[in-house]
Amino acid sequence: MKAKTHLSQNKLRGGFTLVEMLVVIGMIAALAGISFPVYRSIQKKVEMRQLQMLVTSMDRAVDNFETEYNYLPYFASSYPTADSNYKDSTGDVSKFFTELAGLTTISNFKQIKFLEGSAPKSGSAGIEVTATSAKIIDPWGNEFQRLRVDYDHSGTVQWHYGGLIAGCEDYDPVYKKIGLVSFGPDGKAGSWAGGDHLDNLHNHPTPWHD
Repeated sequence: MKAKTHLSQNKLRGGFTLVEMLVVIGMIAALAGISFPVYRSIQKKVEMRQLQMLVTSMDRAVDNFETEYNYLPYFASSYPTADSNYKDSTGDVSKFFTELAGLTTISNFKQIKFLEGSAPKSGSAGIEVTATSAKIIDPWGNEFQRLRVDYDHSGTVQWHYGGLIAGCEDYDPVYKKIGLVSFGPDGKAGSWAGGDHLDNLHNHPTPWHD
């Protein structure tokens, strides 16, 4: 009987007390608090890299298109003479990328595949090409929603949908043939007044805002 009691006491001594458990939980919480900003910083760098690779692919496709045809993809009855924001009647910009992928013949009458891709993996940016359309997907699985094209061939497109504002880099010219924007993690266009545009992804002049 004494031996059994002795074993029970040893088992109790071998367990964690409430205080010890609280200390361990506190330590885990502290480590999580320290490591989360580091993880977020790494994740942000990955997203930045994905965007840079995607924008590079887009720039190359547009350059190659212009080299082949001596004009940029267009959808009006005549070639535009001034830079314009491209989107169809529903606000969709994928028609531009679909033309680059050689799936339609409005301006790419040779149906050359300047843009190739497949369905991006979840959580990564990429070019989604099906039998009938091509879409550019940001790191959050959303399509890029804004596109401005250098139809006057000046080497720049004005950004961000307006004139220059002193001290605001987003209104400076984009030294590329296209200006490309996604609404970022929240999927919203945002507004300058509210400042909630700051998570938007774009290719001008750096592809990320803090």
